[in-house]
Amino acid sequence: MTSKWILSTLLLLIIFTGIQASPSKPSPEVFGLRLGMSEEAVHKRMRRIATQQKEEREEEEGGEQEVWMLKKDSRYNYLLTKFSREHRLIFVTVVVHPSRVRYSDLGETKDATVATDGMNYSYKWKISAQGKESAVVLIARGSNAEFLTSYSVYLSR
Repeated sequence: MTSKWILSTLLLLIIFTGIQASPSKPSPEVFGLRLGMSEEAVHKRMRRIATQQKEEREEEEGGEQEVWMLKKDSRYNYLLTKFSREHRLIFVTVVVHPSRVRYSDLGETKDATVATDGMNYSYKWKISAQGKESAVVLIARGSNAEFLTSYSVYLSR
């Protein structure tokens, strides 16, 4: 009897701790990546969770862009990373699988600036500077009022 009670309690504990609440504030971090990271550090992290599909130099800005397909993620499909000519991460875009990620999964929607033309939606959060890190902007976009199709994080100007 006691062991059944303990097992039931443990099972409920595992179930409830696995449920994630929506974040109140969006995170400036994307899959362990932070703006300003070195290209080498980004590659080290991404090789664990994704496969690089494409790399492209940008002539006018001097940096480069890369496309990374996520290996085993039911919610997110791929990432686009952009680096400065100094090989620092300056921009990340995440593309999601359809109808899997809500705007509210990223942060409190009441704290975002919302724009829509009735067919397209965008939610924009400004994330204040923290310590040595610069302020960033997160913009989520989609053609559905509830689910996004992509979001980007970039340095605030």
